Amino acid sequence: MQHPSRHRGAVGRWKSPRAGVLTAILAAWGLLSPLGCSTPPTPPPTAQLPKWPTLPLAKVPEFMHGTIQERVRFGGTEPMRVYGYSVVVNLHGTGDSTAASWVREYIAKEMLVHGFGSAQMHTYADMTPEEILDDKRVAIVIVEGRIPVGVHEGERFDVIVHALPHSYTTSLAHGELYETPLSEHGLQDPFGTGAHPEAVVAGGQVFVNPAYALSEGNPSVAGARASLRTGVVLDGGFAKFTRPIDLQLRQPQASTARRIEEIIQRRWHGSSPIDPSEDRSKVVAAAQDEGLVQVYVPDDYNGDWKHFIGVVSHLYMDNSEQFTIAKATELVAEAHKPGAPLADISLCWEGMGEDALPIFEPLISDPDPNIAFAAARAAVFVGDEPARLALLQMASDAGNPNQLDAVRTLGALPSTPEMRHMLRSLLDSDRAEARIEAYRILANSGDADGVITRAIGDNFFLDIVESDGPPMVYATTTGVPRLAIFGHDLQLDTPVTFMAMDSRLSISSSDDTSLLTLFYRDPQLLQPKDVLSHNDLAEILARLGGEGPDPDDAFNFNFNDVVAVAQQLVASHHVYGTRLSGEKVACIFQLEHQQLEADQWNSVPKNNPAGRPQGTQTQTPQASPAAAGQPAAGGS
Repeated sequence: MQHPSRHRGAVGRWKSPRAGVLTAILAAWGLLSPLGCSTPPTPPPTAQLPKWPTLPLAKVPEFMHGTIQERVRFGGTEPMRVYGYSVVVNLHGTGDSTAASWVREYIAKEMLVHGFGSAQMHTYADMTPEEILDDKRVAIVIVEGRIPVGVHEGERFDVIVHALPHSYTTSLAHGELYETPLSEHGLQDPFGTGAHPEAVVAGGQVFVNPAYALSEGNPSVAGARASLRTGVVLDGGFAKFTRPIDLQLRQPQASTARRIEEIIQRRWHGSSPIDPSEDRSKVVAAAQDEGLVQVYVPDDYNGDWKHFIGVVSHLYMDNSEQFTIAKATELVAEAHKPGAPLADISLCWEGMGEDALPIFEPLISDPDPNIAFAAARAAVFVGDEPARLALLQMASDAGNPNQLDAVRTLGALPSTPEMRHMLRSLLDSDRAEARIEAYRILANSGDADGVITRAIGDNFFLDIVESDGPPMVYATTTGVPRLAIFGHDLQLDTPVTFMAMDSRLSISSSDDTSLLTLFYRDPQLLQPKDVLSHNDLAEILARLGGEGPDPDDAFNFNFNDVVAVAQQLVASHHVYGTRLSGEKVACIFQLEHQQLEADQWNSVPKNNPAGRPQGTQTQTPQASPAAAGQPAAGGS
């Protein structure tokens, strides 16, 4: 006898075996109602949607038909925005931690986990998390990271710090950010961000607009208060993962994906490794399936993903020697047409490599300086020595329309004695942009003949740049914090009395000594400090940053404060330099300005605006920083 549980009905009652037979007979006679217990017909199977859509080929100039750019769309070419909550400490009474209760709860938990209230926090030792958050030297902040395109695991990037929208924080100047993880959903689910963060902020000094940094949160200039509520921690973030750039095939096909992988891989390493055991540093391209190829920025591009993608997108699918020679010849004629897109042509030549070099190298001496530069920049990246010499000449010629581009191109190449000599000559130029570009390349290459570098504690690098050009002070606002002094014997015009920070900081001189007195009354210390310095701008700024004969009695201004003091000293006409001829010249101040997003000689391809490439993640957070962390109505 069968167990009755095998015949349980829909309503849980026991049925006899005969009930099934009766149901079958009634169904066969058509006596069961459609609304009864008859089994509905099985719907037809749903059509399987393709993983990748089929799109038309991209519109490109006629000479670029057959390039990778024509066949793919680009994904992952925007910075990845990640967020988190943290605190800024050591403010001058300008902080506030008004926030939603769950945000304060999260911050208090992080304080206990990471050592707040212990001896690690010095002035905050023996304080509870709630006591710390009620201190005006502390502010809860939103931390925003923009992970660069093509970044490699462990590489650093700047992070942005915002005061909470409805807090009473008036200034983040002088502050120091505490460590925190960052993730795409860090503002909605901070309790979960520690599990899988995309980046980590190790902490660091907050850099605000130096024009307002010394105003102690009560500036008189309109708009300054808003400016002081946002700052940057230079090089404060670390990427947790390598970010590939996606090439989505417009017409998915496995053989095409493998062909694109092979072309890119051979262009940089002469092989197409797909074995996971291969050296990952040699993997430039990897086909994931019929619709996606991922590419990785090679180390020798130093993070310049735009240059790398510019070359990738201009590679031809046919890379045979016969095709390359014919196409390079065609491009020579194309370059001489009025209004020719020289950036695209130059990148095509660069992608072709050595096979095409004999065809376009003669254009380096073309009478049109733009054509000559387009040919020289392509040739030099292929390793051509005459092109390097031509670029050195272009970079030395102030009248050449491509002087700065020539300097930047040389800066992307391995350093040579001839290049360093040319760059040192540019340090004397009257053109500030050329001097700064030359200085940046020399400083990054460690050229001690042109740039003498001193590390001022853990705060910043102070660079002394020998130059007979106009005296100048230059400060970085991105990446590694550097303060550079161009010229000879930069001093303060004495007698001098300089006041800042509500008169708590002063730099003064007297008639009976060649020394200056630096005086500061720290709001967090009982006793003021005064330090002597020679009348030398580099020494004055180093003293402010913490350098001095007595470490126990030294200042400890952060990079932002020192830059702000230098800017105000120059703006108040206190600083001058002396040329080798003995002429005294007033000093100028230059703050780093980020280069334009679009570099005309990279020609980064733009996708058709009719939709986002599928298969790539959207980087838009679920809530914007402007709305995150707002106190609940009636709450704290």
